[in-house]
Amino acid sequence: MKIVFSKQSLMEKLVPTMSTVSGKNTITSIEGILIETVGENTVRLSSYDMNKGIRTTTEAVAVIEEGSYIINAQRLFQIVKLLGEDEITLEVDGKLNVTISSGNSSFSLFALNGSDFPNLPELTGDKGFSVSSSVLKTMISKVLHSVAEQDNRQMLCGAYFVIENSQMEIVSCDGYTLSRCIVESEINDIGRVASTKFSFIIPGHALSELIRILPDKDEPVSIYLSRKHAIAEMNGITFFTRMIDSEYIDYHRILPKEQSIFVKINRARFLEGLERANLVAEEKIQGSGKSYVRLSISENNFSLSSNSVNGNVFDTMTCEHKGDDITIGFNCRFLINSVRATEGEELLITLKSPTQSITVEPAEQKENFSSFYMILPVRMTE
Repeated sequence: MKIVFSKQSLMEKLVPTMSTVSGKNTITSIEGILIETVGENTVRLSSYDMNKGIRTTTEAVAVIEEGSYIINAQRLFQIVKLLGEDEITLEVDGKLNVTISSGNSSFSLFALNGSDFPNLPELTGDKGFSVSSSVLKTMISKVLHSVAEQDNRQMLCGAYFVIENSQMEIVSCDGYTLSRCIVESEINDIGRVASTKFSFIIPGHALSELIRILPDKDEPVSIYLSRKHAIAEMNGITFFTRMIDSEYIDYHRILPKEQSIFVKINRARFLEGLERANLVAEEKIQGSGKSYVRLSISENNFSLSSNSVNGNVFDTMTCEHKGDDITIGFNCRFLINSVRATEGEELLITLKSPTQSITVEPAEQKENFSSFYMILPVRMTE
């Protein structure tokens, strides 16, 4: 195989492809990128970590000799990044020796046969829909922090998507926080089988990679659902991931009801106070994990405080308050993540008691977009 690439076009495709290369696996082939010639001057790149993957194509300057080989992804990326010329030649001989050259510089390494690459899932689905990339990217960013990293309840390790007609809802819950985002947008049914409602769960690790490669521009992204996989197509890139095969929790049942304390507060000022409190709250306390931040609300006064073995912090600000006075404690990082994800100049916080969840949402929701966050308190010790 011998191919001449433009460095810029090759790097544009290598960057997203690197996101699904396996870094911790005993299978050598999935630590590499499968490079295949698939037509006149067209080269296909694929990476797959056995759970998620990317397939994309790039136009080569010239395909001199066709072939299909696997090249170690990290070495290939580092070499291409450091080569200085505009054109890069990649050549693999019959003994699987790889030469990557540009100008007067050349590197040598080894390849594997393309046939050693694991079979990719079928990248088609009967059901599908199309949505704006900017809408999808914004919504994922609003809920990603509440996806559990590890949990015996597998469904909590992903985000739950519900698409019905022109509405998309995404929910995540890690057992301590719950995030919910709903948008009214133009959502087109593009599947072979007509459907007005889709629901599925995408793992958090896949969403973390998907959000990086989604275009910031207002471009359509096509999502297809097969029996086990979700496939996203955008800008000539196909991203696919295994879905979580489980029913999602009945989150409507756990949403707080009949809250009796209402607080309206400036979002930026509250976030500043929380980040200062977190300097103390995140300090490890020997034998008892992390400290917490204490919120005390009395009349129109809102105070934050935190104490640890290494110091303490106190901050106070004004608010609009209706209902009883209350003192309640939280994991500070959970509060920061939820407040940071919320939009708007002012927040509406609702509470009921020191042992029940609070909700955080914009004081004024947008017409076609709403977000909602729930956080469980911690039991405070004097």
